[in-house]
Amino acid sequence: MTLQARTKKTIAALSVVALVAAGGLAAVVTVLVQNAPETLPTVTAYAHYKTVDAHAGVCDADLACAGLEVANLSVPAGQPLQLSLPKDVSSSDWRLNVQIGNPKTGEVFNGYRDYTPGEASAVTVPSGENEQLLGVIIQLPANGGLAPVWAIQTY
Repeated sequence: MTLQARTKKTIAALSVVALVAAGGLAAVVTVLVQNAPETLPTVTAYAHYKTVDAHAGVCDADLACAGLEVANLSVPAGQPLQLSLPKDVSSSDWRLNVQIGNPKTGEVFNGYRDYTPGEASAVTVPSGENEQLLGVIIQLPANGGLAPVWAIQTY
């Protein structure tokens, strides 16, 4: 059984498209991995007698992330979250993004604060009596388009 010339051309074109797509995906993954620091430190979070270590990943401006694992920690409404930052983070410029919700109204508030090198090696994130901390993200400046990020989801 022989394939017609048109069928051969179609199969060849599809093969080229598949190779280009696979090559593009491999290139994106390679860039994410090559630009990531060799070992990223962990951030320790503490609340309500429990501790969790948050491991970093790297994210680009479109929030495509590699290696990011979201840590989970119970933080009852009105209770603070304490963060302990390793020197690799605290000795750099960094940003703390916070999300707080109002359990009664369902409203969600987002905020952030930028820190300068050496300004803080530990941070307490307060929440008011009628507020539920939903999560925090710690982010270092981007290097080559990628930023180290630590994420902690609270409930």
